[in-house]
Amino acid sequence: MPVKQINNRNQDLTRLQYPNQFALGNRYLDRLNQWKQVQVNKELCLMVHPGLDVCRVGDDQKFLILIGYILDSHRPAADNEQIVSQLLAQFHRFDDFYEKTYCYGGRWIMIAGDGNDYYLFNDAAGHRQIFYTMADHGHGFWCASQPRLIAEITGRRMSREACRFIDSYEFRKNAEYRWPGYGSPYSEITHLLPNHYLNLRTGIRKRYWPSRPLKQTPLEQAVETASKMLKGLMEAASHRFDLAISLTAGLDSRVVLAASRKVVANSPVMTVRQIDKPQDYADVTVASQVAEMLGLKHDVIHSSLIVDDDFLSCFKQNTALPHYIYAPDAHAIYNCYHRNKVAVTGSISEIGRLSFRSQLGKPESEPIDGYDLARLQHMGRQPYAVKEFDTWLSGLGNIHNIPLLDLFEWEQGHGNWLAMCHMEFDIGWKDLLAPFNCRDLLTLLLSVDSSHRNSPDYTLYKEIINTLWPELLKVPINPQKIHTKNKIAALKAKIPQPIKNSVKRLLGM
Repeated sequence: MPVKQINNRNQDLTRLQYPNQFALGNRYLDRLNQWKQVQVNKELCLMVHPGLDVCRVGDDQKFLILIGYILDSHRPAADNEQIVSQLLAQFHRFDDFYEKTYCYGGRWIMIAGDGNDYYLFNDAAGHRQIFYTMADHGHGFWCASQPRLIAEITGRRMSREACRFIDSYEFRKNAEYRWPGYGSPYSEITHLLPNHYLNLRTGIRKRYWPSRPLKQTPLEQAVETASKMLKGLMEAASHRFDLAISLTAGLDSRVVLAASRKVVANSPVMTVRQIDKPQDYADVTVASQVAEMLGLKHDVIHSSLIVDDDFLSCFKQNTALPHYIYAPDAHAIYNCYHRNKVAVTGSISEIGRLSFRSQLGKPESEPIDGYDLARLQHMGRQPYAVKEFDTWLSGLGNIHNIPLLDLFEWEQGHGNWLAMCHMEFDIGWKDLLAPFNCRDLLTLLLSVDSSHRNSPDYTLYKEIINTLWPELLKVPINPQKIHTKNKIAALKAKIPQPIKNSVKRLLGM
């Protein structure tokens, strides 16, 4: 292989090692000497992957540092520095500062220094992840995008409890396995879930949301406001990035496509056909039908079991407990776009759709415990999972009128599992964007009466589509699921009631 090709190959592999990640600790690391370096204060050194943006404004006493990107739906042309500078002008004391960020979207982490303390928090759904460990055993404080990097720096190992959990049937049976609660596989390495901030001086974690009850919003008002926010966020993203807009047969991607009406002409819509899916899989055929109807460029990315060895090595190294089932998709995406595009997904909107309540199988009047939550995450009665979810429940405090399962969906479904999945796919994309990842937008959805957010109609979401791009409703949403549900309903109707009651008793429902 010619020298030039070897050099290009080495540079490419460097891009694929810990893409879009950061590390924060008491010194700069030789192993990350090609990363961007930012001195936070006398004690803390920030290292940021070369492909990830970092922006600092302010002086030594009062400052803000942004890692990643932040979007303003009201000022789509504003860049990171302009938005962070505006936030700095509003930064008087941290106790109410984080509320100033509620109107913004993006995928970001913020470090705020007020002259006395230093604080760390992230975007609404925690999709720019934060793991940390406190100073001990001579290692000092360390914080990073994922726990494996911290473990390698500090020499920490997986805990015995975590190893038993990893080896359990409940963990191994699920190819899309999840990690429960605030924990990580490594001893004393903690996950800062969304809706929390970390005091970098004291090491104290605090929940800051929800802080007050949500007022109910009429459907019509919510549709109008959400439509404007989603449209503005997509316009803001189009000013920054070369986009690829994900499209499936589902509802969430249809909403995002509707919000992209003004920008999609310059961006392909994209569908990944996984290795276990047939050519006529609904996500592909329905998406193709929508794209053809509107004259949009549609990229169908075909996943393959043949994955480049060097790519797979980076994929395994970049996170703790990588999901190997995602490697073929990530490799196919990388081969198609070479990390030059930002993926736009419909993720996070599920927070507003009561998805967990329908799965629980017990009356709303009954209390929810760690076992219930473990069961929702397909972890059965596994002791480690139950304990971690009980810990999460015990730290909730007053969540006002936010339904517990909606908050669980927010913090565990999206701020934990999905955030880690997005990190794994950073190897294939320049970055990822979920337009629903905006606190004002998510709280708006939750403030609408649940009857408008629930299945089977999902009125709120369909009305947003109808407002932004009504033609998109001409093609059925999830037609295969409607057909399956009708068949299941017909079969259930034939089952005698005594048998139904017996099954419910056996399942503890």
